[in-house]
Amino acid sequence: MSAPRRNEPCPCGSGRRYKDCHGKLGAGESDADALVRRALSAHQQGRIDEAALAYADILRREPGNAIATHYLGLIDWQRGDIARAEERMRASIAADPGVPDFHNNLGLLLRDTRRPDEAIDRFRAALAANPAWVEAYNNLALALEAGGRWEEAIGAYREAIARAPRFAAARQNLARALLTRGKYREGWLEYRWRLLAQGIETSPPDAGVTALPTTLAGRDYALLSEQGLGDVLFFLRFAPELARRGARLAFRGDPRLHSILERTGLFALGIDREGVAAPGLEPIRIGDLPFRLGIDDAAGAPPPLALLPKAENVARMRSALQAAGPRPWAALTWRAGVLSPGPSRTQLKEVGLAALGESLRGAKATWLSVQRLPRAGEIETLSEAVGAPVHDFSACNDSLEDMLALLSLADRYAGVSNANAYLRAGLGLEMEVLVAHPPEWRWLAEGSESPWFAKMRVHRQRADADWSEALRALRATFT
Repeated sequence: MSAPRRNEPCPCGSGRRYKDCHGKLGAGESDADALVRRALSAHQQGRIDEAALAYADILRREPGNAIATHYLGLIDWQRGDIARAEERMRASIAADPGVPDFHNNLGLLLRDTRRPDEAIDRFRAALAANPAWVEAYNNLALALEAGGRWEEAIGAYREAIARAPRFAAARQNLARALLTRGKYREGWLEYRWRLLAQGIETSPPDAGVTALPTTLAGRDYALLSEQGLGDVLFFLRFAPELARRGARLAFRGDPRLHSILERTGLFALGIDREGVAAPGLEPIRIGDLPFRLGIDDAAGAPPPLALLPKAENVARMRSALQAAGPRPWAALTWRAGVLSPGPSRTQLKEVGLAALGESLRGAKATWLSVQRLPRAGEIETLSEAVGAPVHDFSACNDSLEDMLALLSLADRYAGVSNANAYLRAGLGLEMEVLVAHPPEWRWLAEGSESPWFAKMRVHRQRADADWSEALRALRATFT
């Protein structure tokens, strides 16, 4: 939710800042003003049911009140009623088109329901009402990305940053867009702002930090992970370059990776959990490695860190796969990411089970589900669509050692990008990657391959959310 901010214009359209209008506590306000203030305050503090009742009370007293109409629509969105939310948001704009927040929130809904062109119009309307609102430039850029208009998105992020140089979220998003377009030198520089944007750090990146020298003999580093498993596995590809330059390394991060990383032989100074002290070692965030190493070209970047499965896990997984059926063994994943209702939702990468199964129907394989936390009935639905049993190996996600062993044995793997894709890359094996739109930066904006993953073929969802072309291409690889 884009709740009213203290120093932004009040949603009532008065032209005053919220803190000086309906956000102001004190005497002299009318009964209607008091009701609106209490409703907005409850909404801002996450008391959704209380806010909804208050907005409804306002509308009973004053039918057509633009503020109550709009923010009741926002609550509809948070509760999952998209149609009702859009209806109320549009009604609030018709009642008072001069409120930038109304346009912005409708733009967020339109963007997240795959209508980027309409969303772009709403964000531009918000900026027409308040050209100084830097958050609207950031939202405009995200909508331009969703429409595949990358260079325009980069321009909008730059506009936001020009107006607010410490706007960390815009700088992190600019980094993503630059990296997606293959502009690595500036992209890695801006990527350092992710730490402030995500609340990991409390201050901007140190402008005095520069690329490391080509010789690091006598220098000891603790690599600190700050992101998800997939990101950690991706950025670990740069650790051998530190060792090649003469540095000695330690690792601080997710315990699920520890035994796998021990077998790489890279971390002579020890492996431990995130937050454990590393006295005498220079800390370096793992996502900063390409910037610190001066990696300006993905084509010349190191390959994924080579990963070796444990022999005993491989033997156990081989027995389980043989019991499932004959080779070829083909692993499948259809969903990654998290969906949250409302404007705060993150990207969900998901391909429909019926379409996925139909695209593979008739292909010769013993099918294996390696989907993390499959929902009730999903594997049965996929089995029916593919016309053959899909065997449930989802429990292997509970142990990266088991998953690494299974993936080392799978003859084929098709699915959306998740941590398992990075394990597969570390094994040096092929994969058919179903890339959702807009893509994560490591898959670039276009093309059937990524320079970061030489053995992976990319099949892209269209900007309108259609997977049909990608699934036809996937089908061709299985025939």
